[in-house]
Amino acid sequence: MIVGLLCWSCSDEECRDSTLTIKSADIEVQRLEEELFASESVEEVKGFLDKNTSTARFFLHSNEYPNNGILAKRIFDLIKDPFIDTLYQESRDAFEDFESTERTLEGAIGRLKSIYPETRTPKIQTMVTGLYNDLYITDSLIILGLDYFIGEGATYRPMDIPAYILRRYDKQHLPVTIMKFLTSGLISSGKKESMLSEMIDFGKSYYLLTQLMPCVTDSVIMGYTPAEMMAVQENEAIIWANFVQNEILYETNHVIKRKFLGERPNVYEISKDCPGRVAAWVGWQIVDAYMRNNEVEIIALLENTDNDRIFQLSGYKPKGN
Repeated sequence: MIVGLLCWSCSDEECRDSTLTIKSADIEVQRLEEELFASESVEEVKGFLDKNTSTARFFLHSNEYPNNGILAKRIFDLIKDPFIDTLYQESRDAFEDFESTERTLEGAIGRLKSIYPETRTPKIQTMVTGLYNDLYITDSLIILGLDYFIGEGATYRPMDIPAYILRRYDKQHLPVTIMKFLTSGLISSGKKESMLSEMIDFGKSYYLLTQLMPCVTDSVIMGYTPAEMMAVQENEAIIWANFVQNEILYETNHVIKRKFLGERPNVYEISKDCPGRVAAWVGWQIVDAYMRNNEVEIIALLENTDNDRIFQLSGYKPKGN
């Protein structure tokens, strides 16, 4: 039965109901790594840098070099290195079907436009840099270092990212990661600095993502493994009781708040099996209850700064109580 539940939680066949309509959002995608790795000389690489000035500046930090000729020489040496070529070939294989990522993002941005009509449709450029850079995101341009997102099967993976975060660096999580960045400035923070208020701020973000990407599973939205998602769902009442009994819901100490809201492999204060950011997940449940139990437009939720009131009106009760 457990295996069956795990498989069900990974299924993308079940989609949530979303109240958002989809506006037009045709994303232009430029696979720049293909052009770069086809270069046969330093001069061709320099021409690539001169033509793609935004990529050169923001993703390859060309402004740190006296001229593009010096950077072009370094890059040409890199793309002829067998190590980098392996990353390039594996990136091509992993993202041969980039259209699925593109469709998910077009749907999410199209739904976002139904809330904020002024939302721009960003252009996407893909690159392979030998694990030099992973993401550059603005409202008009997204640059993706595909070699960061090959996934577990990659021959080489970044060494400076903890394993519990690195597992989210794959094709499945990439659209969610992008949309988190694009929507981060749209959510009004609560008036107070309590842990409960910050929990609800996170909850607004996750709730928005579920509406923008209704066919993406909860575990991927949250960045948990299916097993971690099942664990927090089954132990929601215990997690909530821990917050209440230890009187931390209205805690304002940043160190204490980070223990429950921040990136950690586990929240040992609750259990060695409790995943990090668990308070953010509970905040999502509170916001979900608020939206189910009140007739509220999503833009009103995002602009509401009275998080205590959101909690009061949510009628939140942890499952299992």
